[in-house]
Amino acid sequence: ELGDLYQSFVRDYPVVSIEDPFDQVDWGAW
Repeated sequence: ELGDLYQSFVRDYPVVSIEDPFDQVDWGAW
């Protein structure tokens, strides 16, 4: 869900970079 939200930001706004929102061991989020 968060990934979808970030994709909508990139699609709708001139985003240059986004901080990684997921914990380094949270493989389920990927």
